[in-house]
Amino acid sequence: MKSYRYLLLVLLVIVIGIGAHNLYISKGNSFHTYRTEDVEKISFPHPDSMLVTYQGDKHAYARNEVDSISTQRPNIEAGLLPTNNIYANETFYSDFGTFTCSTVQGQPWTIEFHTAKATGYANSKTTPSESYLISPAYDMSHALQATLSFKYILAYARTNTQNKVLITDQYTGNPSTTKWTDITGQLTSAGYNAQGKIDWYTFANYEQKIPSRFMGESNVVIALYYACTTSSTTWEVKNLQLVLNSKWDEETEKPNVDPNNTNRNLVGPTTNQEMWRLEFPKVKGGDMNLVVTHSTADYGITYSLEWDCTKRANRWTCYQLHEGNSMKNTSRNDAFTEDPDIPYNYCSHNSDYSGSGFSRGHLCPSADRLCSVEQNKQTFYLSNMHPQYSKHNEGLWANLENLVRNRWNQTTYRDTLYIVKAATIDNENQIGSYTTSGLIVPKYFYMAILAVKNGQYKAIALWTEHTNVADTNKHYADYAITIDELEQRTGIDFFCNLPDNIEAQVESTFDTSAWGL
Repeated sequence: MKSYRYLLLVLLVIVIGIGAHNLYISKGNSFHTYRTEDVEKISFPHPDSMLVTYQGDKHAYARNEVDSISTQRPNIEAGLLPTNNIYANETFYSDFGTFTCSTVQGQPWTIEFHTAKATGYANSKTTPSESYLISPAYDMSHALQATLSFKYILAYARTNTQNKVLITDQYTGNPSTTKWTDITGQLTSAGYNAQGKIDWYTFANYEQKIPSRFMGESNVVIALYYACTTSSTTWEVKNLQLVLNSKWDEETEKPNVDPNNTNRNLVGPTTNQEMWRLEFPKVKGGDMNLVVTHSTADYGITYSLEWDCTKRANRWTCYQLHEGNSMKNTSRNDAFTEDPDIPYNYCSHNSDYSGSGFSRGHLCPSADRLCSVEQNKQTFYLSNMHPQYSKHNEGLWANLENLVRNRWNQTTYRDTLYIVKAATIDNENQIGSYTTSGLIVPKYFYMAILAVKNGQYKAIALWTEHTNVADTNKHYADYAITIDELEQRTGIDFFCNLPDNIEAQVESTFDTSAWGL
């Protein structure tokens, strides 16, 4: 081990001296890439592991898994695959690594048999217990997708115990007060050996894709949770990895191309960084079309939009609804203002609406962003508006907004709703008129809704004619069309970031009963 450390130190001196761009750590049939200027140190906290401190994060490696450390990119053609975004690699061989234990009561997580072990059984008795093994906050702002995996044994499984894998992007510092999303799925109970005893040597494999709504967030925390009362399971976990697939190749600075998604928005260092998200339609692009994302530190993205500078009009606004942003912590702000991210000469102004006879009609509604004062304020940017007849804005449109918010934004229908709200601005025959200041008055307003629940997708569109006549029809199925039909009417490719096979399936049909219509 001493000679290995010496060679490594020599290598680092050479790397710094020659100004090498990347450092490659090869392990098995993969390698991990680091920009040398971002590597703070490589250390050996104990004989069996190696720790790379990188941009404030720590990546742990089992010493016997590291095949080589080099400044030369490994040969992919020889079968080596890049895994240049391994954000966690915890063996739990002799300690928790970057994870921490937080115990509410009873027995805590421990390190035993080179695993992280959770049980309420100790000293020949069961103690009611509740404990979390909590990761550091992971920055997933550059991730297209992420996968969590580990090996485990779950022995003595009983109905009065809980063993869960949890995730959040709003960790309070106290796991008991944090709103977690359960991504456990199905855990397999341990088997038995030939003598009829628990097989403590055969580990099961856990692998779960991180829900897409956490992609793009910069403070994602994962926890392993167990609780028991009068009897307890024993849960042993080792070799936990969190692997992130990046939106672009950080070496070539080109978008990563997904063969299973040929029409998705390509994201690179100079594009809007959120265009890969599922709520995004296909971006029209061009110098006169701006993609703007508004967000806050506490609740993440408020909404995104595409703004046509030539027409001074919103092409669409898209956003998400889920448990993490649907709470009501504030009231309506009502301070309409210009969007600070759109050049003044190209944005719309309050003076455009003054005396026009039209209301400033929200796309992302104020009532969908009551989680914080700042998010609610952002819904009042005029870039999130279209001129609307008040009878449409306060009538049919408001009713459909309530349908989405009060019925579909429930756990019965979704884990996450991906929403696009827009009006027709691109085709002259779909423009009703213009205000005296030149703003487009759309002829139609519409919504595209994608819901995911337990990994299953469904989609529906709602299409309305924009008139100054009160529409009291609450048979909402009359306004429903498929996403395919909406795309034909508007020329916009919705939910283009879905894998092609899922996109084709959910956009071609809808079931009114599945949407409660």
